[in-house]
Parts: sequence; structure tokens; C-alpha cells
Amino acid sequence: MSLRNKPALTVAFGAEFLTRPDGYEGLSRHYGFRFESEPRQMMDGLMCKALSVGSVDVIDAFTTDGRILAYDLVILEDDRRFFPPYHAAPLIREESLAHHPELKAVLNTLAGRISDADMRRMNYEVDEEGKTAHAVARAFLDEQGLLGSHKAAEKTGTAPVVVGSKEFTEQEILGEMLALLIESHTDIPVTRKLNLGGTIICFNALKAGDLDVYPEYTGTGLVNILKRDTVSDPDTVYEIVRRAFRDQYGLIWLEPFGFNNSYALAMRKDHARRLEIHTISDLARYVKRSQ
Repeated sequence: MSLRNKPALTVAFGAEFLTRPDGYEGLSRHYGFRFESEPRQMMDGLMCKALSVGSVDVIDAFTTDGRILAYDLVILEDDRRFFPPYHAAPLIREESLAHHPELKAVLNTLAGRISDADMRRMNYEVDEEGKTAHAVARAFLDEQGLLGSHKAAEKTGTAPVVVGSKEFTEQEILGEMLALLIESHTDIPVTRKLNLGGTIICFNALKAGDLDVYPEYTGTGLVNILKRDTVSDPDTVYEIVRRAFRDQYGLIWLEPFGFNNSYALAMRKDHARRLEIHTISDLARYVKRSQ
């Protein structure tokens, strides 16, 4: 059967991926293709399951999502290097650091401590094993010897530090880690505002002072917030966002946690193998030849 007689691939993407410059629109321009039918919008938490049961054929995914392995999915190689590095790090208000300078050392204890495999395992424990983000975060910090001996401070006259996160599993785990570090190493009370929303909601809340700190990704800061072109070198990306966020917004990037949670496209492993699709360039060729 020729490619032209094969059915078109069905696609589902999350809301952010459909609108971000480092999402579908930018990817389409970079690789020179569009799917025959516009991708369906689907909640991030449902896409891996939908892909695994054959409801869709291609999804956007995060490389640290534990369900990639659990559902026998495969990440397509970004062979033309469209996606920038997405190293996660605490993003904190300069004003908050001025009030609580000890936060810098406390939160930087996580610098370089979380590998891709660590983050993938923790996401899996929450998404597939039903553990709470709080329990998984505490277990990791305890395993790494990073928990302090303080007990969580009572909310007295001292204004709390407000820790936020976006509305997906990894962010909730990282938000819990930041909160637990502050609670166990300082006398500062903490308020959690986790699962707050998408990137722009959390970023605007941070700028407005409704949050003091939340975990952000360097590539997201570069492309989605600063609207810069993608850059492949992780050190260069970090330096760009570090300077720009401090100068433009009064926000400080602390040291990255260690892992890189890149956007990616995923397919079922057996389906991708059957269609001989291993890279995004392979996918682009298949789509263009089957239209």
C-alpha cells in the first residue's frame, strides 16, 4: 500500500503546546509540515493514556513523564533541534530575597540534585502509583539528606512566603520540594498555591507579588515569556533568561535542579516502528507524503 492510501495520523496536543511559540506553530515552521487535520486539544494528563489505547497517534509530551515508559511509548528524536533546553529552576522575586536572603542558600541546596531519571520516577509515582506529590517530594528530599530539622512555622505576624506551581504533576512535586525546604530550614511560614494554572498565570502572579517563588523552565522563559528565538546551548539559555528576568522584571533565577524536561512528540512504540518514524523529520515526511 502506498503512503497516499494510508490513513492520516490523528493528533492531540495540550492547550499550551497549541499556542506557545515553541509549540505546534513553531515546530510546523521549523520542520515544514502541518497535520492534515488540526490537532485536538486535550488535557495533558489524558494524552498518554489516549495514545496508548489508540485514540490518537501523536501527542506532545514531556521527556520526564514517567508514563512514556509505562505505556510503551517512544519519544521522536528532535533531529533538527527545534526545542530549546528546559532546565527547571526556582524563579523568585528579587524583593522576596531582599526580605529573606537565607532563601537563596536554602533553595539552592537542590541545585544539580535531580536527574532526568529521578524526575521521571517521581512523576510516575504520583501519576501511576497514586502517591501524593507531598509524600514523593518529602521522600526524595529525605533520601538526599536535604530536609532540615525545623518544624513548619506557624502563621504568626510574619508574612508567609508563597510558593506556587503550574497545574501538572511535576510542577506540584517541585513546588512541594521548595515549600518543604523553606519549612525545614527556616522559621518563615509558607503558603502553598500549587496547581495554580499555566505559565502566564504563574508568571503574572509572581510579577504582581501574589507568589514569591515557583519552578520555571529556562526554555519556557526564553521562548514563551521573552519571545526570543530558540537556542540549543543550555548555558547560553540560562544566562539570557537570568539577565533579562532580573533587568526587566526584578525576578531571579536560582540554580537549576539538574534535569531537562524538554517538550517532545510521542507515538506508540510499535506504531512508530511500523511506519518507520524515528525522528520528527521522519514524521514530517510521512505526513507530507500521505496528504
